[in-house]
Amino acid sequence: SRIEKTVFSAVRADGFDLGGREQAIVCGIETHVCVSQTVHDLLDIGVEVHVPADAVGSRHELDYQRGLTRMESAGAVVTSVEAALFELLERAGTPEFKAVQRLIL
Repeated sequence: SRIEKTVFSAVRADGFDLGGREQAIVCGIETHVCVSQTVHDLLDIGVEVHVPADAVGSRHELDYQRGLTRMESAGAVVTSVEAALFELLERAGTPEFKAVQRLIL
């Protein structure tokens, strides 16, 4: 569900809830601010965090690169959208695989 976020970290937003999940994929803008603070807060509460490098962005390349490096050093898995999608799917030949395949090809 969608929540209004007026804080940098989504974890600190009213209504944020992972529903008991122990893993998260974090995407968004301003890699070095909102994405980074969200990732660090999730790591602090023991969540395994994946950050697709091609699903985050910053206005400046330096901020983007430093944000990714900092999150990875803290324990986040920096990946790609395609890698994350196929890890979620686990196998080919399913209707879900075919739907994702149409999106990425």
